[in-house]
Amino acid sequence: MKNILVCVFLSAALIACKNKNIDQNTGQADEFKAFTEKLEKIDMDVRMPTDLMDMLELSTVDFMPELINDPNNSEKYLSNDVLAAANMGVYLVDGLYQYSSSEFNNGYNSMMAAKSLAVKLGMGAGFDEMILERYTELNPSVDSFLIKLNENIVASETVLKEQDRMRIFAGLIGGNYIEKQFILFNIIFKSNVDLPETSRLITMREVLYATRKHMNILPDVIALMESVKKETDSGIILDELKAVEALRQQNIIPEDISQITAPQIFENQNFLAMFEKIKAVRSMIVAVPAPEQTK
Repeated sequence: MKNILVCVFLSAALIACKNKNIDQNTGQADEFKAFTEKLEKIDMDVRMPTDLMDMLELSTVDFMPELINDPNNSEKYLSNDVLAAANMGVYLVDGLYQYSSSEFNNGYNSMMAAKSLAVKLGMGAGFDEMILERYTELNPSVDSFLIKLNENIVASETVLKEQDRMRIFAGLIGGNYIEKQFILFNIIFKSNVDLPETSRLITMREVLYATRKHMNILPDVIALMESVKKETDSGIILDELKAVEALRQQNIIPEDISQITAPQIFENQNFLAMFEKIKAVRSMIVAVPAPEQTK
């Protein structure tokens, strides 16, 4: 499947570059190959709604509507393709979280917000099929989603340059990654707060396992985003993610989840600092641009 993804990217590059000389074609193909190699390292671990629902039920956590980015904001992100892609990633996670918590109407609204952004990015026609395949296949993998996403970008009504396409991929994955961590960390620290810490820890083990697994791919997410960063980009989000990575390297969550104690989680200053950083990055992504920025 990974080889298929590389072929899709390289084919798109060759089609887009057919009027350029051989040296340029070779250079761009190499750039796409390097980019897809970074993509292949990222296992987004998107669960099917039923699997996520099981995890939430085992953790006995209540749905937290305040974690959802307002679907009504989606139109306000359209001034920038990368921002739109990042919030498309946010809304996809929000929709899955809501569906998994039996919040079907609101989940639908989040998915429609994602779709409106997909339309802006030229992927509206294939969005429904892309999402249906992603969340109903028996063995969901990052490859299948990205292949479908790339097919829709390549076949879209919006002509995108190769670099723009890579930035959209990176933006989508970055927003998707942060929103998952944002929700997971909130579940850990904000749910079941009336229970004793030892009891909370017991209910959180599945969530902690998913969180630690997801934390481990942060270096690859950073590498992907760095590979498409322009000199004119502020770099603030990347700097914040690198600060999160520095905290992650402190081995905040031990490999053996069964050996974790309550103080190692709920009183861990590095873990709490990571949560604050994730909240800050997420705020940057979902912030609605000021009116003067949208002109």
